[in-house]
Amino acid sequence: MLTFKQIEALYWAVKLGTFSAAAEKLHTTQSAITKRIQELESKFNIVLFDRSGHKAALVGKGHEIYAIAEKMLEDRDRLLGRLAGQHTLTGTLRFGITEIMAMTWLPSLISKLRNQYPNITLEPRIDLAAELQRQLIAGEIDLAFVNNKYSDALLESVPMRMLEFDWMGSPQQVDANRIYTPEDLADMPLLRQSQGSGLNVIYDEWLSPYVAGKNLFTINSLIAMAGLAAAGFGVCCLPRHYFADMVRSRKLAVLRTSVPPPRTLYCAMYRREAGSAFNASVAQMAADCCDFSRAI
Repeated sequence: MLTFKQIEALYWAVKLGTFSAAAEKLHTTQSAITKRIQELESKFNIVLFDRSGHKAALVGKGHEIYAIAEKMLEDRDRLLGRLAGQHTLTGTLRFGITEIMAMTWLPSLISKLRNQYPNITLEPRIDLAAELQRQLIAGEIDLAFVNNKYSDALLESVPMRMLEFDWMGSPQQVDANRIYTPEDLADMPLLRQSQGSGLNVIYDEWLSPYVAGKNLFTINSLIAMAGLAAAGFGVCCLPRHYFADMVRSRKLAVLRTSVPPPRTLYCAMYRREAGSAFNASVAQMAADCCDFSRAI
């Protein structure tokens, strides 16, 4: 008898490239995946994989059967969602977030997820956007909430909300009457995050064609960047609404610029694969919760 375990073994071996990766995804052993594939091949007297290499490469009718397996898993997940309902779903949701989300609307999302899916274990991870994208594509996390600079052909992307920035510095160092150009800012001491930060992509695009000089501080914390800017160590580009209180209290001053300050679209991203209906639901939930002006 054909089983969903066999279908899953075939699908994930192809999707992830190896039997061992499929085993890790399905929380079983590589020998169990091998056995399920062999059962499929023996029952229907076909060869699904070319076993001469390290990758799980389909041969012959394997491609056609893989496409059918993908659709079967998608239909199964839709059916289970209808029959079981949200409150009976179990498992672990691993999702990646950046610092600004952790400081603003993460509690709102967690509260909504716990209400809708009380039996799901939540596992958030905070990291830089490039690392979260890598983890998502590798299957180490299920969703990532990052700016759209990190979209990829392998990923589904659900738009959430624009994040708006301002260039800020110490009121003692910022000239309120001056209009700063990208060239001016490129020559100033800049506080920024390290390679892999989505904010650096935004900074560099805004400064282009000018390139920031060598007088840079690299700090992977928005709070630390704001504190150093307020202390007069340089200027930085910070989320406008979150740091509005520091501007109102004159700990920070906003630089007037010749070019409108940066903004970027944040998106919920998940892999395009069978079984992604739940991730799509969470992505839409995140879009509804997203609010970068709400500090925790």
